[in-house]
Amino acid sequence: MEPDQFAAALIDASPDGLILVDPNGVITLANPEAAAMFGRSVAELVGSSVDDLVPVEFRRGHARHRAGYAAHPSVRPMASGLRLFGQTADGALFPVEISLSTVEIDGRQQTIATIRDVSDRQEAAAQMAMMQDRERIARDIHDMVIQRLFAAGMNLQAVQAQAQPAIVAKRIGDAIDDLDDTIRELRSAIFQLGQQGERRSVSAQITELVHERSRHLGFEPTVRLAGDLDHLPDFVADQLIATLTEGLSNIVRHANASSTDVHVDLTDGKLSLIIGDNGVGIPDEPKRSGGLSNMMWRAAELGGACSVGPNEPSGTRLHWQVPLD
Repeated sequence: MEPDQFAAALIDASPDGLILVDPNGVITLANPEAAAMFGRSVAELVGSSVDDLVPVEFRRGHARHRAGYAAHPSVRPMASGLRLFGQTADGALFPVEISLSTVEIDGRQQTIATIRDVSDRQEAAAQMAMMQDRERIARDIHDMVIQRLFAAGMNLQAVQAQAQPAIVAKRIGDAIDDLDDTIRELRSAIFQLGQQGERRSVSAQITELVHERSRHLGFEPTVRLAGDLDHLPDFVADQLIATLTEGLSNIVRHANASSTDVHVDLTDGKLSLIIGDNGVGIPDEPKRSGGLSNMMWRAAELGGACSVGPNEPSGTRLHWQVPLD
C-alpha cells in the first residue's frame, strides 16, 4: 500500500471525527466519522467553512479564536476544560471535545482538529450525579425524618395507656397510626429512590429492612428465605415488603421480645411470610384496626389470608400467605 493510501485508510478508520482546516477556515479534508457526526456527507464538509459546524451564536467568536490560534499555534489536547458544542446540519447541538494541532502541507500551515462526541459520557455523568442526589435524599429521609417520626410514635405509645379520659387515649392511638402510615409511605419512597434505574431484588429489600429494624429491636432477627423470591411480580413484592415492615414495627412497639424469626417462602405457587417472636404475646381480643387490619387487607387483596396468634413457647406468630397462580 502506498503511503498516501495508508494515511487515507487510517483517517477513514478513525473512531473520532477528523478535519483539516486551512488558514481561512475552509475544510480541506474530512473523514466519514466527522461527516456522520455533523449530519453531512464528506463532500458537503470539504470546501465549507469550519465555522458552520459551530452553534450560530458562537460563530463570530469562533472566527476570532480560530485566527488567534493560527497566529500562535500549539497542541491543544482533548479534555482541555472548555465547554464546546457542535451543530448538525439540522441545527441540533451536541457536546464535543476537540484536540488541535498544526501541520504544514504544500507550504501552507493547516490545522488538524480531532472531534469526539461526548454526549453519552455527559449523559452518564448527569445520571450518576442524579443517582448520588437520590441516595443522599434517601439517607436524609431515613436518618433524620423517619427516625424522628419513629421516636415520636414510641413516646406517644409510652403515654397512651395512662392517658385520661378515654377519648384522649383514642386520639393518641389515631396519631400513632397516622405516624405509622407516614413512615410506611416514606419507606416506600426510599425504596424507589434507591432503585437507581433498576429495581432492587426482593431478597435484598428483605435483608436490608430486617437489618435496619434490628437497631430498634436491640437484636438481629433470624432470616430464612426460600424459593425464587427475586422474580415475584412487583405488586406482590410491594405488599410483601409492606407487610414485613408492619410486622416488625409491631414487634418493636408491643412485643418486648428478645428474639424474632422471619421466614419467607415461595413454594408450589404460594408465597408465605411468617414472623415469630418470644415476646409478651397478644391480647385475647387483639385490636382489628391499624397495622393488623392493613396486613389482613393486603393479603385479602391478593386472594390470600393473614392470621395472628400465639407462638410457641411464648410470643406472637404472624402468618401472611397469598397465592401466585
